[in-house]
Amino acid sequence: MPVTEIERSELVNKLVATIGKETTVTLMKCILPDGHDQLATKSDLIELRGYVDWALAKQTRLYIVTLAGFMLIIWATLIVQIIA
Repeated sequence: MPVTEIERSELVNKLVATIGKETTVTLMKCILPDGHDQLATKSDLIELRGYVDWALAKQTRLYIVTLAGFMLIIWATLIVQIIA
């Protein structure tokens, strides 16, 4: 369950009261160095999964075509040797 903005604000206020404002700011920067807007969302992960699936499919097709090409070259070489 995600943390609500109210819960986050209460935590920050308690930290300020306990360890001071400057230390709290430093701690929050360590936890989220680039801010909340830099966190990956569920839709970001779904998009990434789609890209990974696409890239793996492309890589697999390339591997199969390359393997078929090598097999064709080997068979052609063997047939030429048998005929000659």
